[in-house]
Amino acid sequence: MKEFDSSVTFIDRNEVVLDQTCFFASSGGQPSDTGSIGGVRVLDVKRAANKDIVHVLETEKDVKVGQLLSGKIDWDRRYKIMRLHSACHVMSGVLQKSFNVRKHTGIQIHEDKARMDFDIEKLDQAIAQAIENEANRVVESHHDITARVLTWEEVNRNPDLKTVSEDRYEKFDVPRLIDIVGFDRQLDGGTHVLNTKEIGKIKIVGRENKGKNNKRITLVVDNQ
Repeated sequence: MKEFDSSVTFIDRNEVVLDQTCFFASSGGQPSDTGSIGGVRVLDVKRAANKDIVHVLETEKDVKVGQLLSGKIDWDRRYKIMRLHSACHVMSGVLQKSFNVRKHTGIQIHEDKARMDFDIEKLDQAIAQAIENEANRVVESHHDITARVLTWEEVNRNPDLKTVSEDRYEKFDVPRLIDIVGFDRQLDGGTHVLNTKEIGKIKIVGRENKGKNNKRITLVVDNQ
């Protein structure tokens, strides 16, 4: 969904809450959507302490509670982020299956690149190239990517679905599974493409040593 109509449930200067929205609120290393609501640009979207989705507008808008507004996300930007997020999941699966990396220590996705932090003893150019090559082999295998909600009981029976530290999952209202069918399964609340073929070619453009075993890679995907 790229466009929608929704009623205002709360407004405070340039912050608006709607009764429904397709804007993604920043979470888990994925930035919020941008776009417009009622013709005013949306600069940021965040989740309040009461779990309301708050849309931060560029300027204040003269609206009232109950008023119907039209919303539109910046789809081109969203789609770039979706491709990068799915690319990170492919990389995660490669690191786990081929390089015995069990947990990630950080992830941050931007519109044009993403970075991943993880524990591995050695990450030289040869290893980085091997990771990249295997990731692109997975992309070219055209795996479907699906999402579904699980119960916490199911999660507890499958602890490998958790790929980051336990405290990251405490904010989950319900656990949601992203399944790169036949390759990788992990809990995640972000947005993704429907098939790995949509990701495009993955390229590792940077690697850093963040500690004794902690390493960071920066990746991009080609323009499509």
